[in-house]
Amino acid sequence: MGDDDCKALRDQLVDRLSNAGRLCTEQVADAFRTVPRHLFLPGVEPGKSYADEAIPTKWQPDGRAISSSSQPAVMAVMLEQLCVEAGQRVLEIGAGTGYNAALLSHLVGEAGAVTTVDIDEDLVEQASRHLAAVGLARVKVVCADGADGWAESAPYDRIILTVGTEDLAPAWIDQLATGGRLVLPLSLRGAQRSVAFERAEDHLTSVSIVDCGFMPLRGALAGPDSVRRLGAEP
Repeated sequence: MGDDDCKALRDQLVDRLSNAGRLCTEQVADAFRTVPRHLFLPGVEPGKSYADEAIPTKWQPDGRAISSSSQPAVMAVMLEQLCVEAGQRVLEIGAGTGYNAALLSHLVGEAGAVTTVDIDEDLVEQASRHLAAVGLARVKVVCADGADGWAESAPYDRIILTVGTEDLAPAWIDQLATGGRLVLPLSLRGAQRSVAFERAEDHLTSVSIVDCGFMPLRGALAGPDSVRRLGAEP
């Protein structure tokens, strides 16, 4: 499939997300129009790459998916919640394929900076390779426990998690600049919500809450295994 065909698929995806009310600003819509998702999903047919669905990319030995390229509709909503501006410093927890980091890099522009952290060495290598292939080697990809953030490049104007968590790590709050915004999939009463917080001097205030669904954070802040293993008896 040629470049023009892939661009047409991106335009169609943007139209679907806009018509569904997931995309609200031209800045975020332009990021989705520009960044080639199919290049972050090698081996996946381009038509499927631009479907509005999550695409698993790594599995546990027991067959459970542990990483994916998130559903574009959910990504769009969270990026709208994040309200990224040109020139800002952004931290992402959960590098995955690198696609969301590429969208963030498009939003902050060359004057900004994006750091993405993942605990999985394979995913870090994968994201680095994909980002370099699309000319975004300036995105810093770090192998570390996301619960610790990445103090080296702090403070951040924006922090976003693309993995579910049951609590807020102190590091995320400490590394968020005053007036900054934190968006994360947070488990609340058994359901997952994408919550946007803004930081004042000494506290966070929630400013937006939206339904979502993400794979869980791994590492020090990981929650309990939610899978129950059944025996052979019915």
